[in-house]
Amino acid sequence: MEEMSMEDERLEENKLHFVAALSPNDAGQHHHGKIYNKADKTNSVIGAAMSLLSHLIFVLFTIYITYLCFEDYSLFSWHPTCMTIGSLLLMAEAVMIMSKDNIIASKLGRQARVRLHWMLQAGAAAFIFSGFLVIVINKNIHNKNHFQSWHSIIGLVFLVFVGFTSSGGVITLYSFRLKQYLKPAKMKLIHNLIGVLTFVIGVVTEIFGIYTLWFPKHASLSAQVVCTVFVILGGIFTLESAVKSAYERFKALYQSI
Repeated sequence: MEEMSMEDERLEENKLHFVAALSPNDAGQHHHGKIYNKADKTNSVIGAAMSLLSHLIFVLFTIYITYLCFEDYSLFSWHPTCMTIGSLLLMAEAVMIMSKDNIIASKLGRQARVRLHWMLQAGAAAFIFSGFLVIVINKNIHNKNHFQSWHSIIGLVFLVFVGFTSSGGVITLYSFRLKQYLKPAKMKLIHNLIGVLTFVIGVVTEIFGIYTLWFPKHASLSAQVVCTVFVILGGIFTLESAVKSAYERFKALYQSI
């Protein structure tokens, strides 16, 4: 039954991509044979480069933050560590694993990518909720008020969206069993868009975290600026494929109406 569902999913995806690929301007060109599009090849190379840079940026940034945290260890050290691993490293990997431009996962099939996507996302959610729990406990121990800064408020919003995205991911995973309520393609588009928004909020939360009182105590001003720039670039590079995928899904749905 599950294999039939995956086969139906592939057929649905192919149908939508076929509809998106065909337009009145393209129709007259098919008698010339296979169209070789240099722009597509260039975009693929750029996408692959962005994917690799994003991997590198978030791995190095996570290592750096973890080093700063445990250089002067306390219970609080686990908060930025867990949040960075969850909101940037694992969540970025969960987004990029679905990209066709991801060279690291280029040999994986659709089913393997989907499985890795939800596993990475589940891991990201676990680290994020753990990081949130740590900061709540730490503030209670030191009798500090909660949600007194933009970083903490946006972080709470991010936590809520992580819950929405994770729940939506489970629903999307079984979208073909729920197709009588909502078309799988629409469900995937909604999940895609909410996922993009969630990741953006996570990046913003991380940037605000760089400008809390904790960071300057452990790093220089130049390191603060460099980290901000790299987190922004890593976020843009990560979302390139997800935004492109959302646009293609939207265009396919619009043209199939």
